[in-house]
Amino acid sequence: MDPQGIDRKLAAILSADVAGYARLMAADEVSTLQTLTSYRGQMMRLVQQYRGRVVDSPGDNLLAEFPSAFDASRCAVEMQRALQRLNADVLPERRMEFRIGLHLGDVMMTGDRIYGDGVNIAARLEGLAEPGGICISTGVYEQVRRKLRVAYEDLGQQYVKNIPEPIHVYRVRWDQASDSSQPTSPAPPRSDLLAGLSGRPDVAVFVVPAIWVLYVGVGLEILFMISPFALYYYSAYGPSLNLFHGSSATAWLTDFFLPHFSHTSSPWLDQTLHVGGILVVAGALVFLVGFVQVYGSKLLGKGAVTGGLYAFTRHPQYLGLAILGLGTLLIWPRFLVLVAYVTMLFLYGLLARWEEQRCLAQFGPSYRSYQDRVGSFSPVQYLSRLLPASGVRRFVAGLLLYVGVLGAVVAGGYGLRDYSLSKLSSLFTQNMAVLSPAVLDEQELRAALTVATSDGRVSKQLRPASARGKLLVYVVPLDWQLADLPMEVPDPDGPRGHYQPRDFDRSLYKVLFTRVRTHHPEATGEDIVKQAYGRDPIVLVKVDTRRRRIIAIENTPPHVRWGDIPTPLF
Repeated sequence: MDPQGIDRKLAAILSADVAGYARLMAADEVSTLQTLTSYRGQMMRLVQQYRGRVVDSPGDNLLAEFPSAFDASRCAVEMQRALQRLNADVLPERRMEFRIGLHLGDVMMTGDRIYGDGVNIAARLEGLAEPGGICISTGVYEQVRRKLRVAYEDLGQQYVKNIPEPIHVYRVRWDQASDSSQPTSPAPPRSDLLAGLSGRPDVAVFVVPAIWVLYVGVGLEILFMISPFALYYYSAYGPSLNLFHGSSATAWLTDFFLPHFSHTSSPWLDQTLHVGGILVVAGALVFLVGFVQVYGSKLLGKGAVTGGLYAFTRHPQYLGLAILGLGTLLIWPRFLVLVAYVTMLFLYGLLARWEEQRCLAQFGPSYRSYQDRVGSFSPVQYLSRLLPASGVRRFVAGLLLYVGVLGAVVAGGYGLRDYSLSKLSSLFTQNMAVLSPAVLDEQELRAALTVATSDGRVSKQLRPASARGKLLVYVVPLDWQLADLPMEVPDPDGPRGHYQPRDFDRSLYKVLFTRVRTHHPEATGEDIVKQAYGRDPIVLVKVDTRRRRIIAIENTPPHVRWGDIPTPLF
C-alpha cells in the first residue's frame, strides 16, 4: 500500500464498447437496449469463466480486470466468437459489434474500482480496434504470443489521446489459427524483397523463385477470374455453333433476337450496336481499374482494398466484365449469348462468394465490417437478402433463381425478336420471306422482287430451290456492303466491314435469293425467318427498278463460306 493508503497491483485490463452505438440507438432504442443487455450478460459470464472481475459497465462500455494476460486474452477471443455467433442471423445494419482493448499494466485500487494509466491505455486500445476486433499492447503480446492459436498483426507505434508516449499495438486476428509465434505484417513491396540480394546468391536462390511463384499464382488467379467471361465470349463467336443445328430443340440458340445489320423503323433498335460499343468500352475500363487496384495491392502487400471503385462495390472487376458482356450481347444478340450471359453472372456470383470467404479468413472482422458497408455488386445489397445464408437451402434457392431468371430473359428475347421483325422492312408470302436491311416500303420491295424474277434464267434457278423448301430474299441497296451478308467479292480499295450510307439511290438494288435451312419445312410467312437456322445462296440479281431492267445476274462467289459460323438473318 502506498503512503496515501491506495493499493496498487499489476493486472490485465479489458475495455470494450459497442461500435456505432449512437446509430443503433437512433434507429431503435428499445431493441438496442435489449440486445445490449443480452450481449453484455454473455460477456460478463465469460469474464467470470476466465477468472476475471467486472469492474464497471456504464452505458455501452464494459471494464474488467484479470489476474493474467493469458486469461484476459482468452476471454476477449471467446467474447468475439460468441458475439459473432449471436450476430449471424441479424441484419447487417442491426448487428451489435464490440471493440476490445487489452493492456497489462499497473493500476490503483480504491474499493472495487480501479484507476490509472493501465485503465486509460486499455480504453485507447479499444478505440483503435475495428468493430468485432481486438487490439493489445506489447505487454500482453509478449505474454500470450506463444500460447494462443491466433494470428497477430503488428500495427507499430501508435499515439493516442492523453498518453504522452506512443504505444506499440498489435491486432489480434482471432478468426485465424496461427502456428507461428511471430506477428503478421504486410508483405514488403517487390523492390524491398529483392533489395540487397546482389552479392547474396545463397539468399537469392530461394527468394527469387519464391517471388516468381507468387507472380505465377497471381497469373493463375487472373485466368480463373476471367474464365467465365472467356466461355461467354466463345458462345458469341465460337465456330462449333453448327453443332446446335442438329436438332430443332437446340437450333433456336443460334437465332438473333435483335437486328444486327438491318435498319428498322424503331430509333432505339437502331442504337443497340452503338450502345453495345459504349458498354464494352465502359466495362473494360471498370475492369481494368478494379484489376489494377486489387492486384497492385496483392503484389505490393497492402492488404484488403476498400477504396476507389471498391468503396462502391466489393467486386468492381466482375461488375466491369458484366457490363462488357452486356455490350457484347447487344453487338451480337444471339439467344445462346443471352443464355451464356445469365450463366456468367451467376458464376461470378459464386466466384465472388468464394473470394469473400477467403478474405474473411485473411482479414477477419475488418472485412466483415466492409461487407456490411458496401454491396456485393452495387452500393445497396439486394441479392444477399433473397437467398438463405448457406447449406442445401441456399443451393436449391440459387438454382431455382437461376432457372427462373433464365426463363424470363429467354421469354424476353423472343418478345424482342417479334418486335424487331415487326419493325423491319419485310414482305411475306406462303413460301417466301423478303427482308431489307434498309428502310423500304412494301411497294419498293415488290418492285425490286418483280424486276429480279422477270428474267427466265433467274426463275429457272429458283424453281427447284422453292420446290425443296422456303426462300429467304434480301433486297439491299446496290452501294451497300454487309460483312454479315457477303454477296460479292469486296473491292480491296473500298470500305471494309459494314458500309450502309443513309443516302442511296432508291432505284438500284441487289436482290439475293437464298434457300433457308430449317427443321420446320411447313413454316410460312414470318415463321420462315423465326424457324430458319441458316441459308444457302442461290443467285444474286442486280436491278434498276426505275428502268425496270436487270443490270447483272451473278452466282455467289466461291470465297463466301456460308454456314461455317452461323450468321444473323437480319
